[in-house]
Amino acid sequence: MNQNQREIRKVAWQEPFLDLLDAILSNKWKFITVIVVGMLIGIVRLAQMPYRYEASAVAVLLPREKAVVDAAIDTSSVESTDDRAGRSNAGNLMLPPNPNLYSTIIMSRAVLTEIANKHKTQLSGNISEEDRSEEVINALRSMIKVSTTEEGIIKISVISNKPQLSASIANTMFEECERVSRSIEQKLLISQAKHLDKAYLLARERLEETEQRIGQLGENYGLIDTDLQASNQLRALRELQAERDKLDTDIQELLLSYTEESQEVKAARARHAAIERQMDSSKQSVIGGVSTDGFGHFNISYTRLQQEARFQRDMLATIATKADIYRIRAEQPIGNLAIIRQAAIPSRPSGPSKKIELGISTGLSLILAVGLCLLSQQLRQLKTTPELAERTNSILQQLHPKLQLNNH
Repeated sequence: MNQNQREIRKVAWQEPFLDLLDAILSNKWKFITVIVVGMLIGIVRLAQMPYRYEASAVAVLLPREKAVVDAAIDTSSVESTDDRAGRSNAGNLMLPPNPNLYSTIIMSRAVLTEIANKHKTQLSGNISEEDRSEEVINALRSMIKVSTTEEGIIKISVISNKPQLSASIANTMFEECERVSRSIEQKLLISQAKHLDKAYLLARERLEETEQRIGQLGENYGLIDTDLQASNQLRALRELQAERDKLDTDIQELLLSYTEESQEVKAARARHAAIERQMDSSKQSVIGGVSTDGFGHFNISYTRLQQEARFQRDMLATIATKADIYRIRAEQPIGNLAIIRQAAIPSRPSGPSKKIELGISTGLSLILAVGLCLLSQQLRQLKTTPELAERTNSILQQLHPKLQLNNH
């Protein structure tokens, strides 16, 4: 083996722990002093820290049920129960059930600025008057914690150094949320009413067009009552047919006593021909110029127009009623946020935690004490080992010529 090559010695795993224990025991008074001083600093710091008070308020998003005044307009049109149920629920507004909407509103700059303006004097202990607006907003955000659940529960917790301030901010937050909820509902209702006004104009135009078509039929065919006129037509035809059948019987009886050239038979034949002409004329003009052959098609078209006009009148009335209902509800919006429990003024502080603060100071002092002991041991080894001392002096002289490790 080369003499200049150092022999590599295998280090047991226990040696680092033994070195650490040796460093602590050889510098035990330094170790104890640092630990004690660190704990004393932690105790003094904890005593000087102001108390923190936490206040919480809880609210829930209510499901928006259909208002009592949202009644559907009953119509005489032919419709199924499902159609009527679906039409009665049409236009029922639902506010967003997602509680994240309100958590976003709570943490928005506009709401936090409003909170800062309302509690300007009370925030003097938490926020300096020299802080800029961005610093004030960040300080408020650090004081407020919002938690939500899928069921619609919203909880606001506020931590500050004043119990009244914590409760006041939490309650003010939900007051702002209630106001926003009513404002959202009001805007939705007004917007829906405006859309219904446009729909009302379109529905009215369609109704006027249908009524004009019905009026045009009246001008072309006169008075139209298909059911009554068809009934009168059938009754008249039955009467004419009965009279014709009776006249046929009379003619047969006359032929037993008279010839075809007799006045009695000719008169009967003339009445028979007149009845036939009346029947033909009646068939050719059931309604205006509509014959019995075209009456079915005319009746279907006219009935469809009547049903269409009736449906459009019902739709027009429904739209007008809905628009009026939305405007009435917009005057007094109720929102969908209900406060379950308002924030009460806390009687006991929630922080700072003695265990956390003292634990942190003790842990930091322990790390510092161990580091100091290791550093002292390394300095001793530098002084007692010539090679290490010479190398250390070389490094120190590069930094400054007068620097030198004291070997004594």
